[in-house]
Amino acid sequence: MSWLGRLFNPAPPPRPPSPPPNAVIIPDDIATELGGGDAPLQATVEEALRSLVEIRRRAAEHDAEGLPFWLRREAGQKGEIDESLRDRVTQRRAAETET
Repeated sequence: MSWLGRLFNPAPPPRPPSPPPNAVIIPDDIATELGGGDAPLQATVEEALRSLVEIRRRAAEHDAEGLPFWLRREAGQKGEIDESLRDRVTQRRAAETET
């Protein structure tokens, strides 16, 4: 190749080696927030990931039905709820007939 070809058509810069398939590149701003004191970054990230997995596991145990906590019913209380609602309706009707 002539010197003009090298001048006007330079070779592209070599690409950096690709990381292994299980490697993750963490942005610098997040890496600074993950500083675990004297612990290396890998240990801090591993601890954060294990904590996240544990939180999700606990949430899945408590959220078996997929309902928000305020709509959940305790297991085995359906009959008690029906009875208490029936009692309330009876009391309300009795109060209405008295007036």
